[in-house]
Amino acid sequence: MPKYGLDVSACEVFRFYKLVTLKGLIEPISMIVPRRSETYQEDIYPMTPGTEPALTPDEWLSGVNRGKLSCEAAPGGLSGG
Repeated sequence: MPKYGLDVSACEVFRFYKLVTLKGLIEPISMIVPRRSETYQEDIYPMTPGTEPALTPDEWLSGVNRGKLSCEAAPGGLSGG
């Protein structure tokens, strides 16, 4: 699960999926850091790759090399930049 798919307001830091073959299910399992506050906790979320591309297709085809764009995992901060 990419970082932008996590519930940062619930301090979810990782989500993985468990296959339950006997029932034919995929069960999501969340890893949540226990915190008193239910607001965004900046100290447990490092910068993460954004959702905006760093290059256009033409730039990439012409050989431009640029690092990926990072953003905060805060709600509303995942547009890239």
